[in-house]
Amino acid sequence: MSPYSREKFLNSIVSPLILMKQKEAFAIFVGAIMVLSAFAGFAFRGGGEGNVTIAAAPASLDAFGMHGRLVDWSFDSLEDALKISPESTVSAYWVDLDKSDNLTDSAKAGLPKSYGLEFGDRPGQIYPSKIQALAVSYFNNSFVEFHWVTPFQIGYDGLVVPYQDYMIIPSAANMGLVAGKPMLFGPQNSLKSVVDVVTGGLPTDKFTLPVGEKADLQAAYLGSAANAPLGGGYKEFYLGANDLGIAYSLDARYLDLGASEQRVKDLSTKFDLNTTTKFGVTELKGTIERAKLKDALMSFTAS
Repeated sequence: MSPYSREKFLNSIVSPLILMKQKEAFAIFVGAIMVLSAFAGFAFRGGGEGNVTIAAAPASLDAFGMHGRLVDWSFDSLEDALKISPESTVSAYWVDLDKSDNLTDSAKAGLPKSYGLEFGDRPGQIYPSKIQALAVSYFNNSFVEFHWVTPFQIGYDGLVVPYQDYMIIPSAANMGLVAGKPMLFGPQNSLKSVVDVVTGGLPTDKFTLPVGEKADLQAAYLGSAANAPLGGGYKEFYLGANDLGIAYSLDARYLDLGASEQRVKDLSTKFDLNTTTKFGVTELKGTIERAKLKDALMSFTAS
């Protein structure tokens, strides 16, 4: 991908939830980290304050070679990501990038754009190895990405920002990264909000539908979110998709469905899904052809 096309992608990466100032910061940061070597390493540059070089290493957390604490958190589902997302989180998604190319390509088309989703499925674009699973949480008009990757040796000289004994590796325009499993990536103030939760602060407790759920792709929104699918009209929305090999199972749920009821009925008809309502939860469930997953994700997450 040419520098121009990367810049064009980055200019479109942020949903209406993200402010223009943060769009510019995100683009500057990615411009800094896209200085890739031919040996699947990369460099983070912090405004002339120093640099970080990365090379492949074994899977232990010790392989990072970082001073300070490292993130060490379960990351098998969206529920795990929400457990380290701040109280103000309004939407989030989780994707298994190891599952299939079809799932990844559909996620790129149907979910809000993120740097990890766009570039993380290819070794050497961000880290020495591909991102195996990723999540993104949106809160306080900002975001943090969570990248599950094989640990690698990070050698750095220059500025790091200590916070709660974690080391934030800074880059231009106040962006940064915190090492661990998963890696944390985003604006430094947003990284601090996640670190606060990791170190014992209160996570969001507003998402009930993803609790206990696992799927290859998961997304959750509060109806009050600025980017809520179908324009809101419910208290909470959850979407899960599982790759069955020859098809996908799809599970969409709405808590306290109201103004969006007719649009939900239209989605049920369009994708031939069974609809039930019980204890205030309207659920659409069924299987769809592999070729239709992209359309389904785009339809269910459309505003």
